[in-house]
Amino acid sequence: MPKRRTGGVSIVNLFKLLSNQTRLDILMLLRDNCLSLSEISRKLGIDFSTAYRHLEQLINAGIVKINKMPSGERFDFSSVHVFRMLEEAVELAQEIKSEGAKKINAFKSNLPDQFDPDKKLLDMRGQMCPIPEIMTKKELDKLQPGEALLVICDYPLSRERITSLALRSGCTVGVEEIGPISKIYISKLPALVND
Repeated sequence: MPKRRTGGVSIVNLFKLLSNQTRLDILMLLRDNCLSLSEISRKLGIDFSTAYRHLEQLINAGIVKINKMPSGERFDFSSVHVFRMLEEAVELAQEIKSEGAKKINAFKSNLPDQFDPDKKLLDMRGQMCPIPEIMTKKELDKLQPGEALLVICDYPLSRERITSLALRSGCTVGVEEIGPISKIYISKLPALVND
């Protein structure tokens, strides 16, 4: 496995490194899990050599670290700063996109009654990882017990990540596939009242 280079990485090279979708996908996988090369390769549907090449670049930059385990090497996200930077970049991109953008009314028909699409619809079609997951997390943080959110996405990894995020947050989740489009219904459970 590659050894970490000393001397750090320049800001320009950091942004170049993060401009690759496969590396962003790897970082999103590693955000919550310590994974092996084969797990990363399988989850992203890429070959070992491609996954290894991207991991090597992330390791050399100090963003990913190697954990030696009895079962083999596992990779982990070593910098929360990069993830915070990604969250800020997503927020900026969404602000820029919303300026002058028209409200999207797609999928308003056939919604279950508990979904108010004017307030609780997050249309992430055309957005790639990590934007859908980060935006969903922000919406889940605002969701009150008993309320629901519909997330529409067309990036396969986002469907998996959003579903996992919602389940970890204690929500119920239902997924409907319509061709390449995923409709993810997320309900925040009402708080239990002890008598």
